[in-house]
Amino acid sequence: MRTASISAILFLLLTFFGESLYSQMTPFRSYSIEHGLSESVVHSMLQDESGYIWLGTGFGLNRFDGVRFTQFYQEHGLPNNRVNELFQDYRGRIWIGTDSGLAFYENGEIHSPEQFNSVNESVILSIVEDENRNIWVATEGNGLWRYDRQQRFENITHQHGYRNMQVRSLAITQDGMLWLGTSEGLFSFNGNTFRKYRSQNGYPEVPMNDMTVDQDDVLWIASNAGLIKKEGEEFQIFHEAAGLNECRLNSVSITGEGSAWVSSDAGASYFDGHSFTNYTTEDGLNAVIVHETMIDREGNVWLGTLGAGANIFLGELFQNYNVDTGITNNVVTGFEEDRLGNIWIATYGGGVLRYDGEEFEHFSESDGLIDNKVYTIFEDSQNRIWIGARAGLTIYENGEFTPLPESEFPFQTIRKVYEDEDTGDFWIATYNSGVIRYDGESYEQFNTSSGLLNNTVMDIKKDEEGDFWFATYGGVAVLKDGMFEHLTIADGLPNNGVIHINIDVDGIKWFSTFSGLAYYDGENVRSIISDNQSGTITYFSFQDQEEQYWVGTNRGLYRFNPVDFFSARTRVERLKSFKLFDQNQGLVANELNAGASFVASDGSVWLGTVEGLSRFFPDRVRINETPPGIEFEEVMMSGRQMEADQSEEFNHDQNFFQVSFHGLSFESPAQILYEYRLEGLEDEWQTTRERTVRYTSLPPGNYNFRVRSYNADGFRSTDEASISFLIKSPIWMQWWFLVLITAGIIGLIFFYYRFFKTRKQVDIERMRVQIASDLHDDVGSSLTELALQTDFLRAGNVSDELRDTLKQLGDQSRKIVSSLDDIVWSIDARNDTAGDVTDRMQDYVNHVFRAGTPDVHYHFENIKMDDRLPVHVKENIYLIFKESVNNIAKHSNADTVDITFVYNGKNFELKVSDNGTQSNGKRKSGQGLRNIELRSRRIGADVQIYNSDGFTVHVKGTV
Repeated sequence: MRTASISAILFLLLTFFGESLYSQMTPFRSYSIEHGLSESVVHSMLQDESGYIWLGTGFGLNRFDGVRFTQFYQEHGLPNNRVNELFQDYRGRIWIGTDSGLAFYENGEIHSPEQFNSVNESVILSIVEDENRNIWVATEGNGLWRYDRQQRFENITHQHGYRNMQVRSLAITQDGMLWLGTSEGLFSFNGNTFRKYRSQNGYPEVPMNDMTVDQDDVLWIASNAGLIKKEGEEFQIFHEAAGLNECRLNSVSITGEGSAWVSSDAGASYFDGHSFTNYTTEDGLNAVIVHETMIDREGNVWLGTLGAGANIFLGELFQNYNVDTGITNNVVTGFEEDRLGNIWIATYGGGVLRYDGEEFEHFSESDGLIDNKVYTIFEDSQNRIWIGARAGLTIYENGEFTPLPESEFPFQTIRKVYEDEDTGDFWIATYNSGVIRYDGESYEQFNTSSGLLNNTVMDIKKDEEGDFWFATYGGVAVLKDGMFEHLTIADGLPNNGVIHINIDVDGIKWFSTFSGLAYYDGENVRSIISDNQSGTITYFSFQDQEEQYWVGTNRGLYRFNPVDFFSARTRVERLKSFKLFDQNQGLVANELNAGASFVASDGSVWLGTVEGLSRFFPDRVRINETPPGIEFEEVMMSGRQMEADQSEEFNHDQNFFQVSFHGLSFESPAQILYEYRLEGLEDEWQTTRERTVRYTSLPPGNYNFRVRSYNADGFRSTDEASISFLIKSPIWMQWWFLVLITAGIIGLIFFYYRFFKTRKQVDIERMRVQIASDLHDDVGSSLTELALQTDFLRAGNVSDELRDTLKQLGDQSRKIVSSLDDIVWSIDARNDTAGDVTDRMQDYVNHVFRAGTPDVHYHFENIKMDDRLPVHVKENIYLIFKESVNNIAKHSNADTVDITFVYNGKNFELKVSDNGTQSNGKRKSGQGLRNIELRSRRIGADVQIYNSDGFTVHVKGTV
């Protein structure tokens, strides 16, 4: 909407901070320049389908996620920095109406195409979309425009003769009727004709500044004559008679319950259907002029102001008072309700106050108090008010304050007064003198000498068994049957500094300490350990009239559900058992005071803080069941921006992953809880309240990051935000590289094995040659010489007996030389080829058989003569051959002998056969044939020996 005149603005700014002296403050949360808003004047607001809040200001467009503002200006595509209107169409585009035309936001960018030139000089005030997807645009002084699906702009009012119409607002009812709020009153347009609603029909012909249609198809109009409700042909006007403080309204928004919020130059007003409740700066609103109202999907009421940014109405949950609104000191230390229903309030430095429901009455030292620094107030069974202060005790009775004289009661720094109605005694806790039992005339002191662990006593309670419980700075002391028992850290207390004791309806004792909350069930002391409570001082706990637990701390007031806490199986469930109410929800200050809480007879709870007091209404607490949104804000990999909707790949050294996200809930944005998990690295969900997560030095692999959010009441987002990526393995971790390296290592091992094997074989062959040479040269020559020597001796004159001996010796020497020759041939590495074997065979045949008898045929055609045979194979093959030939020579009458030898480098075959027809038993058996079989087994060969149709030895084997 257009703002008021400059003179009116200046006048109102002069009264910007005007407040009533003794009024309560209704809390409003404010977002302005100091929070990141581009300007403090807000003209329009919108919540988009993702949950973001958009704010159009006098200088720029802002998107808000609950914590951070993102700004858009002309350099980002805006036609003008003054943004008057925001609207989201069915495609999700956000239409932006400015002082100089129209634009829309889509996919992270602002667009203002050429088709919008028709309205580029117009002040855009309102935008709607009909069921045919036409966009209707209201302008100031340039009438009504329609942007159709063919991307054409038409000025509809010009076509119907309305040249200079100032259209301020638009709305469409369920019948498709377009409603126009103009400077001259209300119009409707059915697609063909315009109709004006005139004063003679009861309609005010005044500016219609804003319009909206509720879920029941009722048209609500914020006009200069008040709030108009049009239902069918009937309409009503609500103005001063209904309690409205200013009839010139700027905007209207409808709640889900059918009530309305309106704004004006005098603040904001809530309409319940019958009457208005007005909110001004006197009630806590941060600015006088409110341009715009909006209700988000959680039910939060947003107010766009002139000079104070956007205010959120925090409801009537808290009523706040401080020195500006009626109380005498902001440090509020205690409360009591007297028999008449008055609330007495203790302050540290401002005496006491009595509140009768309408105003505060102040009492101080000048009225008879012993001291203005008061800690506690208590009404006894005789309706006397006991006031414990730094300097001692004062009793208020029959309208007079009477300090107890030091001679009667010499104790100071009174922290608590408790009446034992069974005996009429008063138990009084002091800060440094222990506990005093006082009967009105005499006293008895209990201190460390009496069994207390510490003389600072903060609270006193009595249980159903008649035992007294004392909260001290040395732990909990229990006076039972005249003796003190103690509960300390050793028994399970989180801290020995105990500030307050609460005995609940079930008799369980709850202890507030400097390190959090604990409870005692009659057997054990257990601390309430939760992330919500770490580093938290608990000042008190209580149950309201509905028996709901509440805990006052230095961070605010917590709602606590013990059943949910103790049954929780996960960290998230434990966290959800607490909900914090602090300044963001309307509490006057986050830091409460020790024991400063009181549940009044009307169910309200009075809370004392260091900055004033809050009156709290637990029955008005609203459960926010709206799931929060969840969106990525920024995703980075080693400094490189990632696109959340794409799966990307990165090198192994790009492994620093950082992701920022935000949940979208504006009721308690600081209490949004996140669950996240990096699949591929983490098996379990992690929890945090931080909005950024970092992973350093991620190993190669496939990853999927998932995150979801929970609002302050524990309701989880319906969707998750997720992003996938791959960190590629370095070259030395690629599968093909590993295969290659493995093959290389195996090849290297094989190479070295072959190398050393070959080298060893060469060494062996050299040794074999050396042995063969030595045997031939030394042993062979010696034996030959021996044979010659026997021949020489035989030729001499010797006896016949000696000559026979010498002959045997010579023959044996020659036989040994012949055998040695075979051994030397076998050992000599120079004879290892197949060709050497066949040569040796032929030499031996020539030696055994005379020429031509028998006829020997060799079959060596399928041999590669250079192929080498293993030594043991060569030796045994030759000796088998030799035995076979010897057998033929000795026992056969054959005239033909066939010798076949085949060797292909792997398989070998030897076959020796004749065509002899004579045979005897020696050819079937004997030592020679047994040797053939033995040698065949040595080389793993199969041997077959035949005597039918000649003699055949057939040996086949594999090297």
